[in-house]
Amino acid sequence: MTTPVAARANRTGLIPERRSTYDFSEFDGRDLGPHGEYGYRYLDHYWVEGESRRALMLLADERLAGCALIRKGSPHQVAEFFVLRKYRRRGIGTLAAAKVLNVWPGEWETHEVVGNDRAVTFWRRAIPVAFVESTDETGTTQRFTLPPRDGSSA
Repeated sequence: MTTPVAARANRTGLIPERRSTYDFSEFDGRDLGPHGEYGYRYLDHYWVEGESRRALMLLADERLAGCALIRKGSPHQVAEFFVLRKYRRRGIGTLAAAKVLNVWPGEWETHEVVGNDRAVTFWRRAIPVAFVESTDETGTTQRFTLPPRDGSSA
């Protein structure tokens, strides 16, 4: 099996994010804009110096396989996590999620919107530690804490 890698993304390296937002129209009902783009309101913030956001490319066999958008903080949040369809159902997303999450030890939160049952199933499997899950009118949220890698406090 391919071992996925998470690497810092540049603006042009985040093409899968555009695809993921298109796929997401199934859940939020948005349409493409006048220029054929779906749009992501805060995407530019992931490259602003001093912002607590990180854009990561997911690589499999040195090929772009997806992306992750992370908001660092307390808790850290997975804003977006997308794996291209050809790489799904092969364990690549689960391994990539573990790698991404373990970059920043501490408190984490993932959230899946109502109706995105595949994402709920994915995160239940991908979170590498015990988690607390809650559901409300906006969707399902998992909260968990990843210990520091070296035993020191984060």
